[in-house]
Amino acid sequence: MTSNARDESAQGFAHSTVPDEATGPARTVFFIVAGSCCGLPVFILASNVTSGLGFRPALAAFVVGSIISGVLGGLSAYAGARTRMSLPLLAQRTFGHWGAQVVKLAIALSLIGWFGVIVSVLGATAGTTMQRIFGIAVPSAAISIPLSALITYVVLKGVTGLERLGQVIVPLTAVLLAIAVFMTAGKLDTAALGHGSGALGFGAAVSAVVGSYIVGITIQPDYGRFVRRPLGAGMACFLALGVAYPLVLFMSAIPSTALGQPDLVAALVALGIGLPALGLLLMGAWMDSSACLYSGSLSLANLFPRWPLQRIVIGVGVFGAVLALLHVEEHFMPFLELLSIALPPVAAVQCSEAIRPTQNTVGNPAFRWPAIVAWIAGTALGLASAHAGISVTGIATLDSIVGALAATVVLRSLAAFAASSRVAADAGKP
Repeated sequence: MTSNARDESAQGFAHSTVPDEATGPARTVFFIVAGSCCGLPVFILASNVTSGLGFRPALAAFVVGSIISGVLGGLSAYAGARTRMSLPLLAQRTFGHWGAQVVKLAIALSLIGWFGVIVSVLGATAGTTMQRIFGIAVPSAAISIPLSALITYVVLKGVTGLERLGQVIVPLTAVLLAIAVFMTAGKLDTAALGHGSGALGFGAAVSAVVGSYIVGITIQPDYGRFVRRPLGAGMACFLALGVAYPLVLFMSAIPSTALGQPDLVAALVALGIGLPALGLLLMGAWMDSSACLYSGSLSLANLFPRWPLQRIVIGVGVFGAVLALLHVEEHFMPFLELLSIALPPVAAVQCSEAIRPTQNTVGNPAFRWPAIVAWIAGTALGLASAHAGISVTGIATLDSIVGALAATVVLRSLAAFAASSRVAADAGKP
């Protein structure tokens, strides 16, 4: 590896494409994504969807939502592997120099916010779990602050650190879920398998499954760029989201439904295996929040190229811990809901740009207006679906993607027609 490549490697290739010698196998993507699906938000999601929709309809929602997530995530990872670009670099090529600044800032804010939310919720949940197991009250800050430090340490190791953490979390989660299902599957009765409370419709449940990982789907180029073969990167992400994700949802829903508990961790405590549950809770949050911290720091490093990535990671880790202590989840969720509609069109437009047979990479204009207009159109349709009942698919997240892709096709067709008309006009001149 050349001296320049080593310098960029130390910066996580935040400002350049990943060279061939820094790429590796597709399992990197699989373990990072699958490990991120083994956290508390997924366990809570499984319980909420099952209780609101009913157990059997929830299984269908898990499958449909996961397949949608797998396809989108696979395309996003493929785009990163094909271009060897991180999400910020792809945004710059797709939306122009200044247009990309808005995208990078939105992504960084959402990821740093998610980091704070995960750590804050974990501190409170772990404190409650420890009180149930040991009968002692543990302040949430005593958990959040050390965890933030551990997360920051892993992220400083880069993608390799995330992959190794995923290699530990995925098999441990599979074993613990299998034990929990074995202990509780026989306790599922007819009432538990019924129609649920009716708090969720099928479309809303699918949207929740897709939306719970939509930020992760958007940032897949950050991990896919390190994979040698683009098709392998896409397949690895699809397997993680299309196969592992629904299995985690399904297997974590069984114990909580059978025992009438609010989530998997509470069910494991009720089964008398609270210590493994606490360990699973800590490791899952560690993985999920590490991915948020890594990609959020990459976006900031690309926005501020003079700042070393390591210092940005440490600074964001400290800031995320402060957000957790301030219980940011009480105020940040409406913003994150907006981002769950605004970010999918970004991924859709960037993927369509990256997989085109021929691409216009000449120059670096301030704004690439076709991409920006497609992003706005997709976001507008997603908001209309969520709040005005104007929907194409019945799923707000999917509507935003459909709107962005439709606008992209129309705008590219108009641009191609205008270009051909100019060529014909020039040919007809004497």
